[in-house]
Amino acid sequence: MKSLSIILLCLSGLVLTTCEKDRTEYDFEAIVLSIGMDCGDTWIISLTNLNGDPEIADNTYYADNLPDEFKTEGLEIKLNCREPGNDELYACTTLGPTYPHIIVTECEKR
Repeated sequence: MKSLSIILLCLSGLVLTTCEKDRTEYDFEAIVLSIGMDCGDTWIISLTNLNGDPEIADNTYYADNLPDEFKTEGLEIKLNCREPGNDELYACTTLGPTYPHIIVTECEKR
């Protein structure tokens, strides 16, 4: 009986220490600036690279695939993103300033 109690205690301790909340780690932070002038409903963000893809530098970007709930001027967000593939590039008009595009894959408020 004593050894069964010890085994159960060890198992419960193991379960409690191995259960961890699923938490996404974000590689970038950004501030949502405004809607793009010439790329449909694509929004412009000012991005800071924390430890993500070295090809994506601190800069201003069109944030393709930004969820609607994050399309608010001045909103601070955390996100993961990637560069668009050749089949994802599209032309914008030349009414306003041009920025490179990134594809938002995950996002949450900061």
